Amino acid sequence: MSIDQDEKDSTNETEAEEYTELFLMFSNWMESLLLKALVLTIAGLCLFQILLRMPALRGYIASTDRFEGVAIDRPEGR
Repeated sequence: MSIDQDEKDSTNETEAEEYTELFLMFSNWMESLLLKALVLTIAGLCLFQILLRMPALRGYIASTDRFEGVAIDRPEGR
């Protein structure tokens, strides 16, 4: 091999290593961001499910209760 070819190979290897390092940094950052978003979403879901169990707050959170109408009281014999 010539000296020019060795320099090109060395440069390509350095660039590949740099790209790999940058990609790993980005993917680690993205992984931690997605994990935080997932934890926050699950925590929010649990919080809102707990709040929906409280009748006083349910009307403010979910509009469907206003459209359901009046519950029917059936006699106990049926």
